[in-house]
Amino acid sequence: MQGIPSSLPPGAVCMITGEIVRYAQSMQALHAMVAPNGSVLSWHMGMLVARSINDAFATVMSKPELQWAFIMGDDHTYSPNIVMNLLKREKEVIIPLCLNRVPPMDPTIIEIDPVHHSRRLKPLEEMPTSGLYQLGPNESCGDAGMLIWRSVIEKSGPKWYERMKSGSHQAEDDEFVSKLRMLGYEVYVDMDNRLGHIGAVDFRPELVDGKWVVRCIGAGYRHVADLKVGKREWRDPAKAAPPIKVLTGDMAANDNGAPHAVGN
Repeated sequence: MQGIPSSLPPGAVCMITGEIVRYAQSMQALHAMVAPNGSVLSWHMGMLVARSINDAFATVMSKPELQWAFIMGDDHTYSPNIVMNLLKREKEVIIPLCLNRVPPMDPTIIEIDPVHHSRRLKPLEEMPTSGLYQLGPNESCGDAGMLIWRSVIEKSGPKWYERMKSGSHQAEDDEFVSKLRMLGYEVYVDMDNRLGHIGAVDFRPELVDGKWVVRCIGAGYRHVADLKVGKREWRDPAKAAPPIKVLTGDMAANDNGAPHAVGN
């Protein structure tokens, strides 16, 4: 992460990982990230995600100069300017568009049916193609890439993230976003700033209707997709490298005074 001159205030990039980082691509994205001068990296490790994020928020609150927190894990990729772009939106709570990494690969936005007590992921095709999407009254979302301002952290703490509550929520981030909604904060999804979500995929040869396909299996042995075997082209043989000319003899000067090799 690198600081750059900016009229935007400094804050904390809150990196939440286990004791061993999962994906090098995510670390490359973190290394290339830029943020306003004075910003800090608040990196917390361990299996207890809620505790790590609470510790990161406590770090922000202990430093009055830090005006925002950006929550990030080690399974995402993003533009180096992701934080700057989200800050310029001037929203109290905003997340970049992010997809689930297991089927269905829809956005990490949850629609809740309060009548039938059911829930589903919001289909990607129902999302706008640009601008900001404001969560509806019966919607929640994940926290990957969430940029949250200090004033919201102050009002929603000091115990920000909690464990699951009697099965009413499926994860800590869902519960935290629901808490923010109950406190009266609007949550926005930035359709123009997006995250990559890294997931392990198992590529298997399978026969479908008598033809070979490449079957993609994701986490939890979930069927991601079948890829058709494409047309192959013969590669041209590699051209032989030109022979290396070995120079021997003494170095002498030519008529212009420049050195040249004298050989057999």
